[in-house]
Amino acid sequence: MGENNYGHHGNEGPAPDSVHQDLNHEQCPYWKRAHHDWRVWVGLFFMFAAITIYVLSDNLAFLPHA
Repeated sequence: MGENNYGHHGNEGPAPDSVHQDLNHEQCPYWKRAHHDWRVWVGLFFMFAAITIYVLSDNLAFLPHA
């Protein structure tokens, strides 16, 4: 009962610090592999452009107020 199972692989898979881990992208959550998707970068570009336009235009007030 007091024996430990260190160093012996059971059903837990390979060791976390193993060099030969299977890095299958389908098994990772999406938020960990999202930066590989082109749609994320396009969305970030348009969000950054919108924020820049909003800040530089003084809250989208293109015409001077009287």
